[in-house]
Amino acid sequence: MKYVSKRNGMAYSSLNYETICFHVKDLKSAIALINDDRILKFNEMHDFIDDITQEELNKGLEAVKEVLANDGELLKEYFAMFKEVSTQEASLKYAKEFKKDEIDKARDLVIEGGVSYKDKIFQSAVKDRNLLTSTVSLFAITKQVPEGFVWIAKDNTAIPFTLEELIELGSIMANSVNTNTIKARNLKDKIEQVKTLEELESIVWSD
Repeated sequence: MKYVSKRNGMAYSSLNYETICFHVKDLKSAIALINDDRILKFNEMHDFIDDITQEELNKGLEAVKEVLANDGELLKEYFAMFKEVSTQEASLKYAKEFKKDEIDKARDLVIEGGVSYKDKIFQSAVKDRNLLTSTVSLFAITKQVPEGFVWIAKDNTAIPFTLEELIELGSIMANSVNTNTIKARNLKDKIEQVKTLEELESIVWSD
């Protein structure tokens, strides 16, 4: 397989961040992934005759997504170029995927952003929820917490807690996970139903 610039037919044996950045910022060209035995056509002036297929562009986008897994902004720029040279069907297909990823990130941000209890914000990432569950299970044996037991709030203040309050905090966190997971699922179901990019853009995560 080889990577080919749609604009000028330039071919690469591998794909990296610098190559993608050059195509986005300077060449303004999408990248296709084609078979090694695929013959590229050039005219007598050595100008590239563009016969890149949509499937080859799709494969190129998949490869770009892998390289840019940690650079969402550059990926957005690349996708904007991809849409300009792609069919509406392909553009909508991948736009839906990106929108679903956007919803998932918004869901995780809310779930892990902390919960309010006792006039404080408490951390609620997976490790925090697991620690709380383990703590409740440990103290459930004696049905009470040790004297002077505290739980650390997000601002690093030590807050006194009873076992009942620990359980209630856990319930609040679990409810947040459940509520926001369902919200994300409903939004992604709506994403599947849209027929145009305009409809897709109207779907957003809101508080």
